[in-house]
Amino acid sequence: MKKEIIQRTCLFLAIVGLTLGLSGCSGASKSEAKAEPMTERASLQYQFSYEAYERGDLIPALSAVLESIKLSPNSPDSKNLLALIYFRQNKYKEAEKTFMEASALDPRLAEIHNNLGTLYYELKEYPKALASLQRALENPLYLYPERIYNNLGLVYAAMDNFQEARTAYEESIRLRKDFYLPFQNLGKLYLNRGDFVSAKNLLQQAVQLCAECSESRFHLGSLFLKENKALEARKLFKQGAALDPEGYFGQMCKQNLEKPAE
Repeated sequence: MKKEIIQRTCLFLAIVGLTLGLSGCSGASKSEAKAEPMTERASLQYQFSYEAYERGDLIPALSAVLESIKLSPNSPDSKNLLALIYFRQNKYKEAEKTFMEASALDPRLAEIHNNLGTLYYELKEYPKALASLQRALENPLYLYPERIYNNLGLVYAAMDNFQEARTAYEESIRLRKDFYLPFQNLGKLYLNRGDFVSAKNLLQQAVQLCAECSESRFHLGSLFLKENKALEARKLFKQGAALDPEGYFGQMCKQNLEKPAE
């Protein structure tokens, strides 16, 4: 994801696929709303909104997903996407309310609980974040549990619980060896504790796994500076600045390049 406000690059938000033909959640009473399949027109509006959201065009994305919800009001997918748009717009109360509505339509969707946990992390409501992320893990059929474990690691790290954070990141890595985020985040955790050997190994792997990530290059470059390896650091800062010249970590790389050599 793109850098926004805090370090949302470290988090993983999830957009649900279309739930065409999805039945209502089991155990719901007759008076409760149930998830329903989208109509064809609603699906087209959803797809347009999804593509606009991915491009960062939030105004047309919002308009289209609201139209999709108007056409199919009980689609958890559209509600989830609407909440993500609100989240991207920093409308946190609206995002929370809409994630909850999506979850009520189908509590089994791990993506929604993961996203809600990410929202609570952003708001520094860490106990709520843990509860939502742990609930996301209750679905054994979810295809991307490594994303949830990475987010759990971030929450535990923010709570200064090193052991639990490390365990969560390591589980994310165990589940998927080519997912760069837990390598990066665990590397940062070790870097902040002064364990440069462990940090270097993990950050180097993150750089290798993500050819377009300026953040991993910034942290690895910062580590090389601490080791008085200015040439190696400068190479990484140049790469990071070129990869994301307008982004936060691209700018941080640029600032390091502009510092006079010691």
